[in-house]
Amino acid sequence: ILFERLSMIENVVFNTAPDIEILSVGRERRPVIVYDNILLNPEQLLDYAETGAAFETTPSDYYPGVRKSIGGNYAESLCRALASSLESEFDQLLRGDPRVDLCALSMTTTEPSRLRPIQSLPHFDTSDGAQLAVIHYLCGPQFGGTSFYRHRQTGFESITGDRVHSYASTLKEEVVTAKFPGQTYVDGDSLWFERTASIKAKFNRAIVFPGNVLHSGDINTDCGLSGEPRHGRLTANTFINFSTE
Repeated sequence: ILFERLSMIENVVFNTAPDIEILSVGRERRPVIVYDNILLNPEQLLDYAETGAAFETTPSDYYPGVRKSIGGNYAESLCRALASSLESEFDQLLRGDPRVDLCALSMTTTEPSRLRPIQSLPHFDTSDGAQLAVIHYLCGPQFGGTSFYRHRQTGFESITGDRVHSYASTLKEEVVTAKFPGQTYVDGDSLWFERTASIKAKFNRAIVFPGNVLHSGDINTDCGLSGEPRHGRLTANTFINFSTE
């Protein structure tokens, strides 16, 4: 398993018997796995978030906030902890050995007035069906969880390689025609998208889903967009890729 050793965190302990719920989302019945109490020592991640290297923005990243790389044993231990349930629910996707493409703490800090239009729409992380996304919530439910969406015009709930061009062109035409204003976080049903499911944030809860599924954070701006880890929407985000290429 490959993962960066830039900022180190050691000895995270994953729960060998977390509470697990398996969902099938939308008409496409895409699997989403919910793990509660996934870490036995989640406070260690909060301590890590408050020390060492600072959170930073990445110009090429569409994430509406700041990130901080996680090295050490977190990503490797996460892959081991999820192995059995991933094999049972995503067996058709897991073609190769796991490679961690991203492992970072993330905090949503961008004010709605500063969002780019693409940040005001549900998104997909990749069209590669062999990549899974893991969101590990390190905040309470008041900060907002994650919702999944269907694009009304195309009916797509996931964007595969053979769908990406038609989806992009259709969405662009819709946005231009409607003079899409942007500058707002996604909040349920809209003219272009229908929400198919929503999972609440909960401290020490993790969700796993295919990275090509349309989704968005349910960002509650009423709670503020604090850059302080214990007072903001803090998550650990990991992309695990099982592609053989």
